[in-house]
Amino acid sequence: MGDWIVFMAGGGRGVDPAKRAKFTQILLRHNPVNLTTTDTETSKRLRYVKGWESRKDSGIHKSSTIEEIEACKTLGGGSAVYTSYGDVRAVINELVKADLGASVVVSGIFEKVHGALREAGKNPHTVNMSVETFGRIDRLPEPKILEMTTMCGHHMVSSNLVKYLATQVKAGSMTAQAAAVEMAKQCTCNFFNVERARTLLEQYIRTI
Repeated sequence: MGDWIVFMAGGGRGVDPAKRAKFTQILLRHNPVNLTTTDTETSKRLRYVKGWESRKDSGIHKSSTIEEIEACKTLGGGSAVYTSYGDVRAVINELVKADLGASVVVSGIFEKVHGALREAGKNPHTVNMSVETFGRIDRLPEPKILEMTTMCGHHMVSSNLVKYLATQVKAGSMTAQAAAVEMAKQCTCNFFNVERARTLLEQYIRTI
């Protein structure tokens, strides 16, 4: 299961609003599993997570559909998550052609990202990588839990929530897809890959 994140560096500050909207329109065209943007006229945040229906809204967590976002006439910039290399390659190709004048961040396997850039006639400007975790790692949740919680850039998906949802799925009280959506709702940066979470959760419940 692939895990690719695409967003404008710095939220696109200093970039023409029409170009930020164009950026989000490109993201929308290539099968995102998560996407977040803003209706600049109302300042309403628009969040799409695959499988999240409005009946599952709770508290501050509100869902939007792809169709609702596409219909918005005053889109801001945004970010999106993809599971397919073909989709993220198509996004990169379209962004290069659009030449929006913004720095774009693509998170994924280095070799694949660099390959997609070469195909589009570009080279990476900057490369960042995560290093090993140091300190009292014995106090961290088990690795299979961390694989899910660390998909949120701000680590707002609780390990205890993941464990609880796993028991509910194991008991047949909810589906793995519904549990993955519940995790994704907590991730306010909306970088959480709901499809990968479903797969990881299905693997995890076989061990408990």
